[in-house]
Amino acid sequence: MNNNQYKFQEGEIHQFKVVGFTEIPGTEESFFILQNSFGGKHLLKAISYTHYNLQIDKLINCKIDKINCSGKIYLEPENPIYKEGNIYDFEFINIIDQLNSLGEKEKAALVLDQFGIKTACSLPKNISISDDISTIQCKVLRIKKGQLFLAHPESDKLHKPLKIGEKYCFTLTETKELEHQTDYYILKDDNEDLYSLKKDMYEHYEFKMNQKVKCVVTKYNIDGHLKIEPVHPHYKIGKSYSFKFLKIVKETDALGIVEKVIIVQDVYGIETKVRSKNINLEEPFPKYIHCMVDGIRKGKAILSLD
Repeated sequence: MNNNQYKFQEGEIHQFKVVGFTEIPGTEESFFILQNSFGGKHLLKAISYTHYNLQIDKLINCKIDKINCSGKIYLEPENPIYKEGNIYDFEFINIIDQLNSLGEKEKAALVLDQFGIKTACSLPKNISISDDISTIQCKVLRIKKGQLFLAHPESDKLHKPLKIGEKYCFTLTETKELEHQTDYYILKDDNEDLYSLKKDMYEHYEFKMNQKVKCVVTKYNIDGHLKIEPVHPHYKIGKSYSFKFLKIVKETDALGIVEKVIIVQDVYGIETKVRSKNINLEEPFPKYIHCMVDGIRKGKAILSLD
């Protein structure tokens, strides 16, 4: 666990040192132990990166891929061959059907990368791929847990894709039951492209049908579709707010490192974890504490001590 995690932002690239390898007793899981420049430790699931040839004492560049609702950081090491945004030739296997994040059936090309790993490459609706080709060009949209998220380069030519990190207005068009019989909001952009949001994560936003919703484009999904995060109706990133203090708990990670975590309640009554290397609160605990909003994820504020 990185005790200085609030210093990092999603999308940043930082150098880490591989300082160890550990297996979790009683499980089949194993992890590389990475150390950041502040001395904090991170765990990297080994099975996802067997083709990366990671070694002890090696310095590697990692992207801050995700900071979840609890403030935990997830790293993505630099791929030895592939870079996000670049186009490469892949060995073509065949055409397959896949369900996208909207529950729709789409065509995809099953391809083989230079590590011998099979990956699906999302295809635009208007393109026809011959079965007798040996290679196909695919664009690397994103790399997560060592897996390539691919799309055919022609997808960009259909219309200009929305930019990650930018805000746009979307229209809420319907509620739809998708995977695991879960309800999702379906939103539409000005290009008539659709996006899904898990309904129970945003019910406190009180969305209405046909409402215009301002959202930030966050990243690519594995199906080649973009993900979005609605702008929070109350909290703004980078500003400090007062939160109701509930309690302090101790959490132990897979390395046995114990960390204190503050539990607070936001303006909607949602419990949120606050992580910091300096938690010096003592009894009697305050009724409210000030926290900085570092981000918004799945309808919840990501917080650090102000």
